Amino acid sequence: MITAPLVTRMATVLGLSISALLLLSGCDNAPPAAPEVKVNVKVLEVVKKEVQPNREFVGRTEATQDITIKSKVRGNLLKTNFEEGSVVQEGDLLFEIDPAQYDAALKAAQATVSQAKAAYDTAVLNFKRGEGLIKDNFISQSDYDNLLSRQLQTAASLESAQANLENAKLELGYTKIYAPFTGRISRAAVFKGDLIIPDQTELANLVQMEPVWVNFQVPEKVLVTAQRIDKVDGEFDLQDFPVKIRFPDGSMFDEVGKMNFINNRVDATTGTLALRAEFPNTQHMLVPGLYVTVIIESPSSEQVMLVPQRAVQEDQQGRYVLVVNQQNTVERVTVTLGQRYGVDWQVESGLTEGSLVITEGLQKVRIGAVVDYEMDTIQPFSEPQS
Repeated sequence: MITAPLVTRMATVLGLSISALLLLSGCDNAPPAAPEVKVNVKVLEVVKKEVQPNREFVGRTEATQDITIKSKVRGNLLKTNFEEGSVVQEGDLLFEIDPAQYDAALKAAQATVSQAKAAYDTAVLNFKRGEGLIKDNFISQSDYDNLLSRQLQTAASLESAQANLENAKLELGYTKIYAPFTGRISRAAVFKGDLIIPDQTELANLVQMEPVWVNFQVPEKVLVTAQRIDKVDGEFDLQDFPVKIRFPDGSMFDEVGKMNFINNRVDATTGTLALRAEFPNTQHMLVPGLYVTVIIESPSSEQVMLVPQRAVQEDQQGRYVLVVNQQNTVERVTVTLGQRYGVDWQVESGLTEGSLVITEGLQKVRIGAVVDYEMDTIQPFSEPQS
């Protein structure tokens, strides 16, 4: 006898069997999987470009003349005759010191000269008379010698008085202080009425703005390389290399300088050689003490391979780029890079001319993937448009 629970279990098993058969039947009729979608990337063909090789160094500007103005005489300051921070011309009157005591000293020196001159004239006259008298034996030889001695003494006194007069004139002249050269002057360090101590009190600072020097250090390796190129070419001197400057904000100084000093030895502690370049600085853009980037360009150009900076990646194994090979497959290529030229790196090894370097779509691709590509329109040396 078939009971109700047994019928229910048989129906359940039969239903599961039918469902499994239908499922297997449906698998045979499933649509095929969609093909993998290729990633689109942009590539740039590696070619050689003509560049002007250069080297960059950290430099600091220095005034060709930088002095602290002091007085040579003592006295109270009467007047300051310049605008602080302005450019003063050579010979401009800067400071005036009370000349009263020096004017009085000058008048006293003039009086002393007059006295000495009168005494000398009298001694000369008496000596001439003595020359006539001694011939006729009207005076003794001793009297004659005294007349000669008196003439010589008064002559020496006159010379001393004249020297004191010249010194008095100089000291009176020192009460007015003039600019020794054209340059930019600092704030005055003294005020009207201040007592000025000679060779001690600092009045102001004056720096020459044209031209300006830039000091920098060159590693000995770079120096040896430059000298080797110099000897091979046989037509360049280190001082012939043009020197440019880049400001801290990235802008370029529009005047070109030339090296005017090369030290005679390498610093043993740093392994560098001190050099100095001179710039016209006609617009006074360079001020002393400014840190700048010194760029020394080679007088001759050369052909190098360039790769955009945005195509270069870096990991623990070093710098590398992704390239598309002839099978349109992505490959990793380790590269050795040299100098930077604008937005591009010089490729020293790793790539060959004609290599297709991926410049856009780097985040979407993987090594070994097949991709579609199009040529990038941005060429080396050109900044990407924002």
